[in-house]
Amino acid sequence: MNNINHILVFDPITYAGGSKVATREMLDLINRKKHHITILTANPSSWLLRNVEMINMSHPKWLPISEHGKGYWLRQLYFCFWLIYTRIFYGKINMAVGASGPGIDMPLYLMKWLFGYQITQLIHGPVGLSRSIGLCLCKAQHIFYLKSTYPSLIAAIKQVWRKKAEHIQEENTEHLLRTHHFEAFVNGISEKNLPSPCQYHSPSLFWAASLLKWKGLDLLLEVINSTPESNRVPTRICYLLPENNALPTTEAPQEITSIEWHHQPAQLDRLRSQSNIFISTSHQEPFGLSILEALIAGMCVIIPSDGAFWDLVLTHNKNCLKYKPNDISSLQQQINKATSNIQLIKTIGKAGAHLSQGYRAEQCYLNIKLAIEKRSLSALSLNEVKQ
Repeated sequence: MNNINHILVFDPITYAGGSKVATREMLDLINRKKHHITILTANPSSWLLRNVEMINMSHPKWLPISEHGKGYWLRQLYFCFWLIYTRIFYGKINMAVGASGPGIDMPLYLMKWLFGYQITQLIHGPVGLSRSIGLCLCKAQHIFYLKSTYPSLIAAIKQVWRKKAEHIQEENTEHLLRTHHFEAFVNGISEKNLPSPCQYHSPSLFWAASLLKWKGLDLLLEVINSTPESNRVPTRICYLLPENNALPTTEAPQEITSIEWHHQPAQLDRLRSQSNIFISTSHQEPFGLSILEALIAGMCVIIPSDGAFWDLVLTHNKNCLKYKPNDISSLQQQINKATSNIQLIKTIGKAGAHLSQGYRAEQCYLNIKLAIEKRSLSALSLNEVKQ
């Protein structure tokens, strides 16, 4: 291990989710012959990767789950001891990857001074407004963020100089962005992990996300409950139940005619392929990897017109259907439009699948791969880039 680049991935979140799927796709591109990957995680089942070292990090029930105050810092101290354990028993760490965001990956920054590793920070959602998070963003060697999270990054960075005049905050922030590696990215899926094509025989709804309230499952359930049972189409709901989480969640499963409930199914791809209409109900989704998966599968995607990523990329009636955010009747109208016309489902689905070809992990994550491997794009040969 002394002659190989040791990469540590830090993951204290106890449940699966789209951000972990995206990070897993990034890591799968890393050359294992030259780079050894260790994943320190509270949820090993999220990391189905070959040729990696896995450390199952326990998350005791007594550990506070608060997002601020003494409880927050006690939790960070607990995870710092896990980093010490990893360093002692798994060797020197050259690159640490924050898989969530600086507020969650704080222990990496607290221990950076002791272990001397570089940090590549991935940001899949808005960061909190705090000086400590701003300081973390100043210390990482590479920051890769979804475009929708940029305003929150700027706000957090300004907190570092919050006692200074506004123009000084602006100048310091601009200087940091010029002199440090901040780069936006979009998610992608590798060729070998492409979802299976959906069916076009009969209409069927599909929803997949966590039960966090902001994912909006309640909206879909209200639509289905307000639809006469004789008019309902089969619906598959695949959900994750967040553990050790202080945010409000939706109750599931519920006894509702026409709905099949699947808790964190291992056969997610098969269940998705048996449907053909994907419903997104999330509020201001930073990216929506499940939407990309649905597009690749050729599903007719129904999304809110809320200004989020896919709302800006997709076109209503061409490669998706859109409804007014949080509007039951509007969502109901678009569902009825799709379920009453199987040819429309196929036409929109095929158009979405064509657009999705531009979102392959091998290209979307190239710069992130290079940063984790501690290489630069200029050091690559033309053949390597093409591969």
